[in-house]
Amino acid sequence: MLAAIILAAGASERMGQPKALLRFRGVTFLEAVLEASRAAGLDRRIVVVGPDGDKVLSNIELAGITTLRNPDPATGPIGSIKLAVTEVLNHPVEGAVVWHVDRPHIAVATIQALLDRFGRGDVAIVAPEYRGRRGHPVLFGRGVFQELLDASGGEGARAVVRADPSRVAFVPVNDPAVVEDVDTPEAYRDLLRNIDRSDASPPPPVSPRS
Repeated sequence: MLAAIILAAGASERMGQPKALLRFRGVTFLEAVLEASRAAGLDRRIVVVGPDGDKVLSNIELAGITTLRNPDPATGPIGSIKLAVTEVLNHPVEGAVVWHVDRPHIAVATIQALLDRFGRGDVAIVAPEYRGRRGHPVLFGRGVFQELLDASGGEGARAVVRADPSRVAFVPVNDPAVVEDVDTPEAYRDLLRNIDRSDASPPPPVSPRS
């Protein structure tokens, strides 16, 4: 079983409102991430919210989704990751994709590429790479769960990724979203403008079958 750990506990200070509730293609960021993770084949989905998470949880249908509350978001993403890893530690979860809620535009194909690479069984961590830039989400195998639990608040999950390069695979993807954070109003406007342009573009021509 593979899981999605969706991080939605941040204070969203630069955005000025909860990023989980921003709209993207007619749904909230959180709903977009949940649907993409389901479509990619992630069996279990865990959402970590902050102390004021009631606003998020009361506005989104989360039936069948595990929800956790991080009482101290100041610990950074690693605090939320630790809560979610602890939740799945005694369950048959072989790996978890750590997905920040401010990346609702990650392509399903990108997640499937990570899962396919992880399925080969020779690495513990898989991350996407776009034009030579390493990005997110990152898939952590069960073999490094304890390291995530032991990680400090400073480096967090990055220290686990950097600890042993031989166990990490970077998968090239044609998805700029893996290197884009939507964490400011300006970035959000850019996202919506780019989506509007892509929606207005004509579909590519279909090649005749031979």
